[in-house]
Amino acid sequence: MGMIDRYRKKGGFVQLLNLIETTGKDKQEKFLKMIADESPIWETEVRKKVLTLDKVLGWNSTYLAEIFPRVQSLQLAMIVGGLPTDKGEILLKAMAFKERRQVEEILQNKKPTPAEVSSGIMKLFAEIRKMEAEGSLKFEKFDQDMVVEEDIEEKLGKGFSVVMTPKEIEQAAAASSTPVPQAIMEELAGLRRKLVQLTQENHKLKQENLEMLTKLNQIRKIS
Repeated sequence: MGMIDRYRKKGGFVQLLNLIETTGKDKQEKFLKMIADESPIWETEVRKKVLTLDKVLGWNSTYLAEIFPRVQSLQLAMIVGGLPTDKGEILLKAMAFKERRQVEEILQNKKPTPAEVSSGIMKLFAEIRKMEAEGSLKFEKFDQDMVVEEDIEEKLGKGFSVVMTPKEIEQAAAASSTPVPQAIMEELAGLRRKLVQLTQENHKLKQENLEMLTKLNQIRKIS
């Protein structure tokens, strides 16, 4: 069984995200490489949806303030202590006065080890996923890219993530130092759609080959 086979069922994609988010960085990269070897489409979407500290740092402080009370001050301190001062300050500013004071007091007496920083980040991610599952944290409100569609496993099987949305194309053009002509953007979108179609056809052919092989084996047993 391949790495992602067990996660193709409904709800499996989120389970895979949880696995990756609660393992160390070295293991994360190994998992992602295994996923990429089996399905670049899955790997692309996992990287897009997986929680990272940089993504969290980019969220509006209003939502960070909803998350932090659910995480122990010690764990928050380990995260802040492992960050450069400017990034740590982003997290501190989103904390209530009491939380911030507790975190700063902890850091006055303790410098976190890499293992403690990693553990703190994992606890933070686990709490975010728990809040998402409960419905108390909705990515739709502040980070649309993190939204996991209900039928994402089925869509990934059909090449879903290969398609660039108009918003993604515009963002890619905006990030480029050279303006991208509209004709090229449309051509790129067309090529992406064609790639999706070919991926779907390839998936269908694989299924048909598997069915034919199964029937052939049955015939061989009978004869």
